[in-house]
Amino acid sequence: MVTSQEILEIVVTSMRDAFLAVTVFVAVMVLLFSWLQYATSGRFVEYIQSKKKLQPVIGALMGLTPGCGGAIVMMPMYARGYVTYGTVVATLIATLGDSAFVLIGAAVADSSFIAPMIAVHVISFIVGVGWGYFVDMTGTTPSKPLGKFGPKVGEDLVPENDEDTSPLDDLSREVPEGLGYKILHQGFLFWWAVTAIGFIFAILLLVWSGQDADYSLELTYNPLTLDGFITWIGILGTTLSVILYFAQKNWFADDTEATIGDKLHSMRETMVHAASETAFVTFWVMIAYLVFEFTMLFANITEQDMSKYGDGVFAVIIAATIGLIPGCGPQIIAITAYTKDMISFPALAANAISQDGDALFPLLVRHKAASLWATVHTTIPAILVGVVLMVAGVSF
Repeated sequence: MVTSQEILEIVVTSMRDAFLAVTVFVAVMVLLFSWLQYATSGRFVEYIQSKKKLQPVIGALMGLTPGCGGAIVMMPMYARGYVTYGTVVATLIATLGDSAFVLIGAAVADSSFIAPMIAVHVISFIVGVGWGYFVDMTGTTPSKPLGKFGPKVGEDLVPENDEDTSPLDDLSREVPEGLGYKILHQGFLFWWAVTAIGFIFAILLLVWSGQDADYSLELTYNPLTLDGFITWIGILGTTLSVILYFAQKNWFADDTEATIGDKLHSMRETMVHAASETAFVTFWVMIAYLVFEFTMLFANITEQDMSKYGDGVFAVIIAATIGLIPGCGPQIIAITAYTKDMISFPALAANAISQDGDALFPLLVRHKAASLWATVHTTIPAILVGVVLMVAGVSF
């Protein structure tokens, strides 16, 4: 019989570990990549316009950057007619969205995840570039989804050419109103302070335990002990992250055109939305932890039992199908399942290739047909590559 004490321990441990094992590392990476986007955005637009033949490669590189910002800024460029549809497909295939931070954070804490983390990014990039060029060479577009081999089914995109402004100017900005806006913009510094303290203890745990971090702390609620203090830092950090998550009012996606637009125009907004993005990841990682732990508790099964269902063709198809869902929330759960050894590497690769992160939303606004066919044109290679990796017996 499941006791209330067992339930409480699962909740507290999940909150603590989500913050110490994921959030603190994700925060540093999100801030770094957000700052790079803020510092280089203008030069990037000029560069990609001048390199027509390299656009699928550049698009895949933008998608490869952790988070959704790199992929999102490509969408107004497609609407302007600056990049090809193959470039959009390459970008969406290569992006792992915010789930990339989960995988990178796992690699920081546990060296056994370094190889699969690198491998899945390399595979996503290669498939993105190759499939992007294939799409362009076959003349595949949203109006000709089968390229030269099929009929025209809709209207072509009418480029919104305007040489006097940057495509980044198409990105909207946040409206400074509402309780959620006030919470984000007044509470982000406190969140960063708690995260900085958590980061220090996470690094110390990494050093104390050697090569791989050990988060199996004694679960004590006495803040006067080291384990108890760390536990309370984890609880506080996750609680603040949940508050920021609900304040942003985006349940499945954290990055929007408005948040990217803000980040590209202000360093303060970069820090605000870096906190918001990290809080989003924290919330979904915590949900994943709770789902896995409660499933094992109430079903009386082990992680080994659950992993039996995460292998094979069925797992590859399911992982690729999850990638069809817009937004990063469900994808974070899928990637977390891999870090818990519950799905295979081929299934991980299939999800990574299929998912489009938050970039599908701005594409949906600008061109519904393009967003619909983009999900199809990224899912096909996802299933193919996943099955090939499974047949070849690739695993880590």
